[in-house]
Amino acid sequence: MDEERALRQIDETLDAALGGITAPPGFAARVRRRVREPRLSRAPEILDAIGWLAVLALVFVVALLWLPPGTNTAAAVAVAGIAVAPAAVFGIRTLREL
Repeated sequence: MDEERALRQIDETLDAALGGITAPPGFAARVRRRVREPRLSRAPEILDAIGWLAVLALVFVVALLWLPPGTNTAAAVAVAGIAVAPAAVFGIRTLREL
């Protein structure tokens, strides 16, 4: 109940202080135009791709550490390439969809 009373008091204070203020005539039209035409950022997708590539690189490094010395690493590199390729393809496809 105290919270409701506090919120009502804040509402009344704001209405008393700002009740006569109105937005400029073209404000609503400008807001609607901006909302209809959002500008998407590619930053989240790029950061996701970097994160997944880092995880794959870490898995690759750990896998190389488990290999016995003198082992041919060409097969491990090929497996890493097979693992990284789908991530790269999905990342590029996602960026194209933006």
